[in-house]
Order: sequence, then C-alpha cells, then structure tokens
Amino acid sequence: MKAAKIVSAPSGQFWTTTKNTSLSQRETLENTLVTLAALVGAKVVYKQMDSRYGIFYEVQAPGFSGFQSATNTIYELSQHLARVA
Repeated sequence: MKAAKIVSAPSGQFWTTTKNTSLSQRETLENTLVTLAALVGAKVVYKQMDSRYGIFYEVQAPGFSGFQSATNTIYELSQHLARVA
C-alpha cells in the first residue's frame, strides 16, 4: 500500500469543524490508542503515571513492549498496522 502524503491545501476559503471538541486531549489520545490497539488484537493497554505525573502506556500484544507516551504508542500501533496492511 502506498503511503499517503501531506501537502499544502489549495488557497482560498476553508471550513473547520467543532465535532469532538468536548473531549480533552487525553481522552482523544486514549480513544485513538484503544481503537488501534484493538485492531492489533490487544485486549489490554497498561497505563502508568510516573513520579512527575507523566502518563505512559504499554500495549499488551505480541511485538509490543515498554511503556511510551500516548503519541508514541499511537505511532507504533499505526506503523504496525501499516506493515500488516
């Protein structure tokens, strides 16, 4: 599968949406994370807070190990899904 690319939008007017703006950034990241985790067959994702109140996640599925930030975990999940697609 050929990867999509990001390019500059054509000039002119554009419209934005406000859907899902009631969710916090944490909720948005966690919703994305659990959706992707389910696609790789994970039934559980561990969540751990460190001593500086940072939150880290570990996907409980073969090929995944170690706690990471939400964005890095999402990135790893998406890379895994891209390889198997």
